[in-house]
Amino acid sequence: MNDELVFRNAESSEDDELARIMYNAFLPIWNHNWFQCLTTPLDPISSTTSTLTPLQTRRLAFYRSWFRLVRIHSGTVTLAYTPSTNTPDPQQPFTTSPSPSIAAVVLLLPPHARPSWLEPLIAWRTGLLHALLQLGPRGLYRVAITFEGNVHRMISAGLKARNIASGDERNLVMCHGCVRNPEWEGTAPARSLLDWAIKRWWESERESGRRPTPVWLDTSIDEGVRAYEEVGFEVLGECAVDTGADYWGIGLEEGVKEEGREKARRRSRQWVMLRMPPEEGKGDEVG
Repeated sequence: MNDELVFRNAESSEDDELARIMYNAFLPIWNHNWFQCLTTPLDPISSTTSTLTPLQTRRLAFYRSWFRLVRIHSGTVTLAYTPSTNTPDPQQPFTTSPSPSIAAVVLLLPPHARPSWLEPLIAWRTGLLHALLQLGPRGLYRVAITFEGNVHRMISAGLKARNIASGDERNLVMCHGCVRNPEWEGTAPARSLLDWAIKRWWESERESGRRPTPVWLDTSIDEGVRAYEEVGFEVLGECAVDTGADYWGIGLEEGVKEEGREKARRRSRQWVMLRMPPEEGKGDEVG
């Protein structure tokens, strides 16, 4: 754990600010730009930005729906922050962390709770359905059929190969988001927060007399793979995606050299990863 950071549950009143942090953190990630079928990059959103473009508004709404989804399913929204140098009033506990003191955000979904447009009532209540429809037919296909289809195939095959959770990821805890605030200066806050959030989840299960549940996630950058491996995750599956976009997931212009296209193809990959509780070993009839 980073001794300079404090970890805690986020208040629902902070979700809009956390969604903005998530927006900025994911700006350079290829699949988030590819989902939106962008032809030019989006600008960051600062805490003082007063007017958003329609594309920024839609992207931000997409991330806001993630927080609503986690809360409606009784998951956890946690954050890491740098405490104020001011001495807090003991009668008024410190409950909010203005950016850029927020260092990282992690979202965990319990078993059988998943972000899916196939549950229309929940998707509508959280804003996820509207956010997905705003992507248009091509963007929706990229998210629901291509990207999520790859994730489902990889996680199912990986779990079945290890005889975990009957091969069904819905029996596991899902990390639905783990981001570092780009405005924060420091080392590995998201990894530290994720490790803390998972261990706290497992301890809660033990206290209630249940076996700790394995945690899985997907990532689309190799830097993410290395970071998650440092906190105990292992790769269960990997695949390439032919996006026809550039290194950042932005639509390629005509005349781009093959070297640029090859660089983009190497970048456009997906991984699914799993972290087992210490007492469960590598698998074999777990979950």
